[in-house]
Amino acid sequence: MMATDIQFVVRALGGEAPAHWTISGARQNHEQTSEWLTPADVRSPVAKVEGFHIEGMETRVYRPTADDSPRPTLLWLHGGGWMTGSLNTADIIARALASAANAVVVTPHYRLAPEHLWPSGLNDARDALSWVRNNIDSLGGDPGQIVVGGDSAGGNLAAILAHESRDTQPGLAAQVLIYPVVDLDLTSAQYPSRTLFAKGYHLELADLIQCVTTYLPENTDVSDPSVSPIRSATFAGLPPAVIATADLDPLRDEGRLYAEKLQEAGVRVQYLNTPGLVHGGFDMLGVSPTARSAMAGLVDALTQLL
Repeated sequence: MMATDIQFVVRALGGEAPAHWTISGARQNHEQTSEWLTPADVRSPVAKVEGFHIEGMETRVYRPTADDSPRPTLLWLHGGGWMTGSLNTADIIARALASAANAVVVTPHYRLAPEHLWPSGLNDARDALSWVRNNIDSLGGDPGQIVVGGDSAGGNLAAILAHESRDTQPGLAAQVLIYPVVDLDLTSAQYPSRTLFAKGYHLELADLIQCVTTYLPENTDVSDPSVSPIRSATFAGLPPAVIATADLDPLRDEGRLYAEKLQEAGVRVQYLNTPGLVHGGFDMLGVSPTARSAMAGLVDALTQLL
């Protein structure tokens, strides 16, 4: 994506939130922009999409082919700042991963803030992973090939699940984190990208502040690893990881540092940073060759890990 493309997308998605910003308006905007960026008719084809309910959560299961040969099963948690996003917005990445990685992809619609504050969404993610484990015979069929993943806020939840599942047998085969939010301490000065791209690159620092303060109950300890997984005491023994960041994203540097912490702990990591891409870029497969290239690189890295 060239600079002119970035400016086009930023203008199309809107800059600052208007004075009448509301949760319902933000959710509607997320739905509309996802459909505009990658319309349904250009999304990756899959053989079958099934609907389920997991502990009250609407859930979709994407099957790449009609045969039932064993393959990886990926629990995918959608982004949206823990406030927006749905099965429809998750559909873009879920289809792309199912098709290109030849994986069964499970996407639950976990509870969102402000109606449901932390740890409601995290608890839903835990329930979804438990459901995947308990139903693996009818999903991908291989209990040794379960993967967790997510983008943005979903990446936060997936990273936490990877930590919590460290001692579970069989262990997770991999984790896939796309521009994850891994440090909810917004006072930290160790991430230059938060300042460099604070304004004008789709996700703005003001948006991040809005998301975090809406998601967390008052007086939540942001150093709690089940809030900020980068604050975990140890990274040893975690599943291999693919971590993808966008170069023009306030979240870039915390994703990079998270990858470094994993590598230092001896975890196999494929770290991918895409120049010219903004936050949310993986939803832009319908309009951006750079986004499509980034997705291809991510799938290749995941395939290597598996």
